[in-house]
Amino acid sequence: MIVTTDTGAAMVLLGPNGERVRIRSLARRSMLTSACEAFDHLRLSPGAHHELTGRPDAETVLHVLRGAAVVGRLTDEPDHLASEGDLLLARRGRTLQLEAGPLGAELLCLTLAVPRHTAGTRAALARCRAARRDRP
Repeated sequence: MIVTTDTGAAMVLLGPNGERVRIRSLARRSMLTSACEAFDHLRLSPGAHHELTGRPDAETVLHVLRGAAVVGRLTDEPDHLASEGDLLLARRGRTLQLEAGPLGAELLCLTLAVPRHTAGTRAALARCRAARRDRP
């Protein structure tokens, strides 16, 4: 497990208008030993844009620590204004577009590995559920 505590290990992304997105990885662990892939701290300057690319084998949980951000998806779903204290879940495969509010935004981002179920696994789970319902 890699744990970062110093402030110098952050990655800073600069947008076209000088907006900044600062990402610092707080912890990472191998998928073989844990469902937690990454725990990142994001700081977005006012109006900054950042894209969290979704993967079919991972879900993302966002917790807004300070400020506000508009969270959009690459689908026809409406955007959501996330403010301080909000907790958001991006299901597997969903890419999120973040846009910081006028005072910027600070978020914690937890990425979790989600196992893919095969058709055989789904059928076995359905049989187990049916067997439980049949019990007296």
